[in-house]
Amino acid sequence: MKKRSFTRLCSSISAILLFFVLFLSATLPVSAEEQDMEKALPDEYSQLLESLPEDMTDRLPDGIFSDDLDQVGESVAQMSDFSYLLRTVLSLVGLRLQDCAEILASICGLLILSALLRAFRASLRPNGSGRAFSFCSTLIILLALLRVGYQNITAVTDYFTRLNGITAASIPLMGALYAMGGNLSAAVASSSGLSVFLTVMEEIVGSSIMPFCGICLAFTAIGALEPSLRVGTLLATLKKNYTTVISFLMMLLLAMLSTQTTLGARSDNLAMRSAKFAAGNLIPVLGGSVSELLRTVSASVGYLRGTVGICAVLLLLLTLLPTLVELLLIRLTWQACASLADLLGCDTEKKLLEEFASLNGYLIAAVCICSSVLLLSLSLLIHCASALG
Repeated sequence: MKKRSFTRLCSSISAILLFFVLFLSATLPVSAEEQDMEKALPDEYSQLLESLPEDMTDRLPDGIFSDDLDQVGESVAQMSDFSYLLRTVLSLVGLRLQDCAEILASICGLLILSALLRAFRASLRPNGSGRAFSFCSTLIILLALLRVGYQNITAVTDYFTRLNGITAASIPLMGALYAMGGNLSAAVASSSGLSVFLTVMEEIVGSSIMPFCGICLAFTAIGALEPSLRVGTLLATLKKNYTTVISFLMMLLLAMLSTQTTLGARSDNLAMRSAKFAAGNLIPVLGGSVSELLRTVSASVGYLRGTVGICAVLLLLLTLLPTLVELLLIRLTWQACASLADLLGCDTEKKLLEEFASLNGYLIAAVCICSSVLLLSLSLLIHCASALG
């Protein structure tokens, strides 16, 4: 009696398992085929496009805003073309060149005026009048530089705000793309790492960039108006330590993102391979078809990840380029004006211009260092293998 009941129980379990496997084999290919025919992008992709500034969306191909994956892929290929990138960079340089030419002309005019006032001061016998002329000329140039310097600082602050928006929109998008390929642990690791990066950007870098630049400009103004106060060493130490702190924080974030995401992806691959191996041994015939189906789905998810990931990288670069080009051109303008000041014998104005050029160099470093974290995260998404494969 016990053997018969045990045999009936095994037969019932086998029938249930067979029905379940037949149901899966009948439904999975159909759903995969429908998903492949639709080629729909996740809803989080539209949120990423909405976080972009309006002046940048006008430069993008129309296919980027499509819901079809093939059209987005063609637009990404167009954006990654050398002619498109060169044309975009040249257009950005052309827009900034006019502003830089106006700044260069105004500063050169002020330097020539300062040189004339210096020559006129030398002809005056009373020292008080000569110092008054020197103070007034230095103050006029300082005010002109502060106006342009404030515009640069505002541009950097706006860029960090846009970077925060792109990062906030990338967190759910990358999590969805990881999850579609079965990389659940990698999705959790990537989302948590980018959340920490977003917090650091908002609370530390974004909140400190304006006070840091204000302190640097204040020391620069003090050193220009009162040359007897030697604040150059203190100012250089402040700028170096600030960039060192930012570099250290970004290094920790890069290490955390790379290690946790990579380990999570390896863990997901091992778990999925174990599941497929068990299915292949328990279900000899249908297990192979399920494995082939998962490979097909993995290839589709890999194409989706690559297309969306490369698109996000290009969008980030196109967001970075305007600020980077502006800072580089303004820094080149300061250096050219400093060379002219040295030629005219305006030593005080030369030091002032060199300090502004140096501050722009540190701003360029801060912008590039902070952007590297999101670029690495997107690169990990592109090169991470799908666990379903």
